[in-house]
Amino acid sequence: MRRQHPFISLLGFAMTALFLLGLGGSIWTNGGQAFSPGELSAVRMAGVTLGGFDSHADFEGQCSRCHAPLQSTQDVLCLACHTSVGEQVAQSEGYHGQIEDVERCARCHSDHQGREFNPGLVALKYFDHDQTGFSLGKHQIDYAGAPIMCISCHLVDGRYRDSTVNLCTTCHEQHAASFMSEHIRDYGTGCLDCHDGHDRMVDFDHTITDFPLTGKHKAVACADCHAGKDKQAAIGWVASFQGLTSACAGCHAEPTAHQGVFDSQCEACHTEDGWLPAVWQGASFDHTRDTSFSLARHHNDYNGQPLTCTSCHTSQIDGIDPQVCSNCHFAGDDNRAEFMRLHTEKYGQACLDCHDGVDRMVNFDHKQVFPLEGAHAEIECTSCHKDRVYRGTPTECAQCHAEPEIHAGVFGVGCQDCHTPQAWAPARLQIHDFPLDHGDQGEVACTTCHTSTYTAYTCYGCHEHQPGPVRVKHIEENVALENLANCTSCHPDGK
Repeated sequence: MRRQHPFISLLGFAMTALFLLGLGGSIWTNGGQAFSPGELSAVRMAGVTLGGFDSHADFEGQCSRCHAPLQSTQDVLCLACHTSVGEQVAQSEGYHGQIEDVERCARCHSDHQGREFNPGLVALKYFDHDQTGFSLGKHQIDYAGAPIMCISCHLVDGRYRDSTVNLCTTCHEQHAASFMSEHIRDYGTGCLDCHDGHDRMVDFDHTITDFPLTGKHKAVACADCHAGKDKQAAIGWVASFQGLTSACAGCHAEPTAHQGVFDSQCEACHTEDGWLPAVWQGASFDHTRDTSFSLARHHNDYNGQPLTCTSCHTSQIDGIDPQVCSNCHFAGDDNRAEFMRLHTEKYGQACLDCHDGVDRMVNFDHKQVFPLEGAHAEIECTSCHKDRVYRGTPTECAQCHAEPEIHAGVFGVGCQDCHTPQAWAPARLQIHDFPLDHGDQGEVACTTCHTSTYTAYTCYGCHEHQPGPVRVKHIEENVALENLANCTSCHPDGK
C-alpha cells in the first residue's frame, strides 16, 4: 500500500484546525446564528418582561441564553428567566410542580418556528387542566361570548399565577353583581375552595359529610357555620369549609346556667330538633314542665350575676333546699330582708308550694282556686293551710269541717248542696216531701221532728200521743200495726 507523505497529513491537520478556528470565531461573533434552525418567536404579553426581554426574538443572537453545549436539557437556562415556573418546580406546586421530567421544557414549549409562533399555546395539546383541580368545561367562552384565554384567568401583575380568585370575582361580578356581592359576603373570595368548574357545589348533599343536617340545622344558612368575617380571620377560608369539628361546642357556647355542672357532650341531653326539651336521665326534660318552676325570672341574681344550676341545686342536681331560696332573697337589701322575714313568718319557707318562678302568686286571686266568701273571708290562712303547707290543700268541705253526727251517713259529703259559706245554718234542704211549714206556724225546725237523727222522725213531739186510743182508731181505719209509726205514709202532706 502506498504511504501518505507526511507533509500532506500535516497540511490536512492545519486546514482542519483553521476551519474549526474560523467556525469558533464565527460562532463567537454571531452568537451561533449560522446554526439556528429558524427565527424565534416574537409573541409577547403586554407589560410582561422576563430577564429584561419582552420576547424570545429579543435575544435571538444570544444562543447561549437557552443552549448549553453538550447538554441534553436546558431547564436551568429556561428557569433563569421564567422564575415563577422555577418556584413551582422547587416547591412542587402548581401545574409545573406535577409534571414528570419537568426539566425537558422544550418537549412542550418549542421555538424557532417563526415570529408569530406562540410557545405557550403549542403546549396546550399536552396540558390537562383537570389535573389542576379545576375543569375548563364551563370556561371556554366568557359572558360576552369571547374565547377565554389562559391570560384571562392567570395573568396577574404581569406574571402567570395559579391562584387568581380576584380574576374570578372580577369576571363574575360583571355578570351578576348583586349575587356576587352577597356570595362574597357570606363565603368570601376563596372561590376554589368550593368550585371546581363542573360545579361540585350544585345540588350539594350535606349528608355525604360527617355532619348530616337534621332538625333545626336544616334551616341554618351555610355561612353561619362555614364563613363570616370572624371565622375567616381566625382559621382562613379553606379551614372554614374543610375539617370543621362536628362537636356542638364548636359552634354553640355553653350556657352560663349549667357551666361547671355538665360536660361538653351536649348531645347527651339535647337534640337537633331543638334546645328544649332536653333529655335528663333518659327522659325528655323541660325545667318548667317537669319541675313546675320556670327559670324565666331566675337568669341572674340580685347582683346581676348569672345563676347556674348549682346556684340553686347546691347539694344535688335533682333536688333543692328551700333554705337556698331564703338565703338569696334575704340578702343584700334591708327592705327585702324585712319583707322576707314577715313573709316567712306568715307563710313559712315552703317557697315552691306557692311560687313557680313566673310568678303565679303575683296579684294572686284566691277565688281562682277557692273563693273566700262569707265566713271563709274572715279566717286566717293557716286555719286551712296547716303548718303553712299551701300546695295540695283540699277544697272539699269535709276535709276541714267534720260531718255533724245528726246527719252522719245520710247526706254524704256534698255539703255545698245544703250549706253556704255564709253560715252552717240555716241550711237549704233540696228535697223534702213533707211541708216544712206544717201547722201553718212557719218553717219548722229540723229537730222538732228529727229529735235524734235525720234518718228517723216522730210526729209525737207536737201531736198528742195516747197509745191505746191511737191504736184502736187506726185499727178501725184498717191500718196495720207495723205501719203505725210511719205517719207520713198515710199523711204525706200532714193532713
